[in-house]
Amino acid sequence: MMMWHGIVEALAGVAVLLAAPLFGDLALCALGNLRGSGRAASKRIRRVRLAAVIPAHNEELMIARAVRSLRAADAETTVFVVAHNCTDETAMRAEAAGARVVVVDHPEERGKGAALRHGFAAAQAAGADAFLVMDADSEAGATVIAATRQALEAGAEATQCRYELALPEAGLVSRIARVRAMAFRGINVWRPRGRAALGFSAGVFGNGFALTTGALERAPFTANSIVEDLEYHIRLVKAGLRVQWIDEAQVLAPLSAPGSAQASQEARWEGGRLWVAGQATLPLLGAALRGRWRALETLAEAWCLPLSRGILLLALMAVLPLHPLRMFAVACVAVTVIYVVQTVALGEEPMRDLAALAAAPTHLLWKAVTTPLALMKVRKRAEWTRTKREVQQP
Repeated sequence: MMMWHGIVEALAGVAVLLAAPLFGDLALCALGNLRGSGRAASKRIRRVRLAAVIPAHNEELMIARAVRSLRAADAETTVFVVAHNCTDETAMRAEAAGARVVVVDHPEERGKGAALRHGFAAAQAAGADAFLVMDADSEAGATVIAATRQALEAGAEATQCRYELALPEAGLVSRIARVRAMAFRGINVWRPRGRAALGFSAGVFGNGFALTTGALERAPFTANSIVEDLEYHIRLVKAGLRVQWIDEAQVLAPLSAPGSAQASQEARWEGGRLWVAGQATLPLLGAALRGRWRALETLAEAWCLPLSRGILLLALMAVLPLHPLRMFAVACVAVTVIYVVQTVALGEEPMRDLAALAAAPTHLLWKAVTTPLALMKVRKRAEWTRTKREVQQP
């Protein structure tokens, strides 16, 4: 009996240890979202020469749309496309759409981080002192360039705008697709919006973020992992820089195709996050001890489990016969409900999103099944591969 009790307490301790960063961060973000979006000051204190940089690897199907969307947002902003180890017509189509193309053929260089370094160098050589990054499969909103420039000219050294998934325009949208889009909105809109409102760094999400040359000087872009965005955000925070949130602009990316493509993409991201979190723990603790206490929030973010896996942990807590543990689980459930309600409210079709939550158990089951695959991907490097997507418009 005593052995069983010891096992239960050990399981409870592990569950709380794994769940605390996630639900603590969610509680913080919920408070921030109640306060507002943390809108940037509009006073202009400097002029910036902004360029757009698109890293691309075999993106001939969608690169022209990405370039055209940025040029439609501001025809005067130069768009640089880095055709990185491409074996298709990415470079030709990007140039035809109006971009300046940087062709990189170095098979030994892998990863989006390497492509971005080439893009930043080319843009800076052309006279730019600030860089807006967008993925090659994405579409820029009409206000992205103007809002980013305004924030940078008001003094921001790094910014991040809303980054959301675009649901298919044609045909019926499945409930699972809506759940995936909501989960993505929670990570890439609700959480950074809440952090920024409380004065923390919003985060870098790899798409729709911007940097100045000053930021790159203080925090060189040396990130090479599969989650180069998280890796670089940690570097920014260690350098004492804060990423400013831009709530009034967005970039849209298509859903990855369901099935093996989705599983592979999510596993690469989640495995990469675990690797980066392990590497960043001591440096972020050191930054906090040196007075940059906001680094603790970034550390908690790095160690956050995906919410779906956090909910699976809550289910485990519910069956363990420990009253304090169940009370902790109840508090976490309450935070989760607030998160869901606020995330739904940030969408364009809240009633349809609410109805789609009926498919959430299927999404949770999917996450449980793919957990071993994510753990297999815990490593520094991974191939930069083109993910199969549901939307592939030229």
